[in-house]
Amino acid sequence: MCGDERDEAWHECGACGADLTGLAPGAVVADRYEIRAYLGQGGMGSVYRAFDRVLDEEVALKVQRADSGRGPEAERRFRSEVKLARQVSHPNVCRLHDGGQEGTRRWISMELVPGETLAARLQSGPLPVEEVLSLGLQAAEGLAAVHRAGIVHRDLKTLNLMADESGRVRLMDFGIARPATAAETGASGYALGSPEYMSPEQARGRPADARSDVYSLGVVLFELATGRVPFRADTPVATLLQHLEAPPPIEAAPAALRPVLARALAKDARRRYADGDEMAAALRAAAEGRILPAPPRRTRFSRVALVLAVAIAGGSAAWLFRTVTRPPPELSVSPSPPETPPPLASPEASVAAPSPLSRSTPVRSTPAAARPTVTPAPPPPEAAPTPTPEPAGLGSAAVPRAAEPPAPAPAPPADGWLLVVVRPWADVSVDGVPRGQTPLARLPLPPGPHAVLLTHPDYLPWPRRVTIEAGRTLRLSVDLATDGVRRR
Repeated sequence: MCGDERDEAWHECGACGADLTGLAPGAVVADRYEIRAYLGQGGMGSVYRAFDRVLDEEVALKVQRADSGRGPEAERRFRSEVKLARQVSHPNVCRLHDGGQEGTRRWISMELVPGETLAARLQSGPLPVEEVLSLGLQAAEGLAAVHRAGIVHRDLKTLNLMADESGRVRLMDFGIARPATAAETGASGYALGSPEYMSPEQARGRPADARSDVYSLGVVLFELATGRVPFRADTPVATLLQHLEAPPPIEAAPAALRPVLARALAKDARRRYADGDEMAAALRAAAEGRILPAPPRRTRFSRVALVLAVAIAGGSAAWLFRTVTRPPPELSVSPSPPETPPPLASPEASVAAPSPLSRSTPVRSTPAAARPTVTPAPPPPEAAPTPTPEPAGLGSAAVPRAAEPPAPAPAPPADGWLLVVVRPWADVSVDGVPRGQTPLARLPLPPGPHAVLLTHPDYLPWPRRVTIEAGRTLRLSVDLATDGVRRR
């Protein structure tokens, strides 16, 4: 239409914005939806304004792109989006009407929201903090409804949040959402999501839960308030590294938002809000000028300490029980040496006084010549108390304390290994020390963080920080053609 060159995979012209999918106004999908206008790009397809001949109203029709609609993984995502979106009904979540397939073309019809995405609203610059709090609260309430349904959205961003003409926010696009109990990576093992909005655990390809969505909403709030995302680098991989390692620039945000962002953007998911409900409560408090205190954090250490405390208490109770119910010590009876017969005494005087430990045992009166002397067994020796040195000048000699044996030296931690796999190849340096050119055998490294640098004459240097664990091998796989930046 405009004469500009295009790639076959493009669905929209980069020069004039024309729709290149072939669904021009007037086209009909599934004998039901009449295309009226092209609205824009979704996560996995194009979105149109269409007239639904069955419902007799205008809807938004999302049509999956041909280049992303093949294979079992794409089919699974499509079915998952329809199924999950139908489970959520909330004023701040876009309603889904129907979904189906016509030949190789898959489509989803949903509520048409007249308005603009929050990404489009940012075109004129950052928003006032009061508006950010209002929009963020609505987004958090919609996210809370998603989480209560047991769903993790995993792709929350300003492009997936619509604001209608009255300012009401709708959460959209469940294309890569998953039930909270499902596996979190695709069949290829790659992490899914948008790099600028992905949580640290998503960047590592680890399971995502409601706290991952909280992190993404924190990125959205920062972007609305400052006009930029907190982390963006030259490549997607470098952006993900910043999510893992760089502290969020919270000081750039308005003061009212900083306490919320400090928790929402925490690297450790355990320090974030647990779900959309908790974050909505924090935003509501921030709008009222309050700060919600962080709930007590039960860590793995505290659980271990609780178990130890219970075990110690149980052991103490058992010891006390044994002490209380222990039988009295046995009495040793030894004949006394011959004695001079005592003077005549009353019969009562010839009875030995019973020991306090043997009051329940009657003692018989015996003649003095044959009467044994009853003596209790000597008590166990007590540990001698450590003498306390007295002040000088009192004339007492200080008793030196016995020297304690030296503590054994701690065993050095076992090494771990780093396996670097680079395509096509690269020179590898670890902590500034050259280690050779790939392919390399496993590199033994002490546990802890290390700086890795990959260099290749055709690409810019590729840095990465890794953490080695004792006795384990960390595999670092890099394809410079996709992960690196080619030199100009």
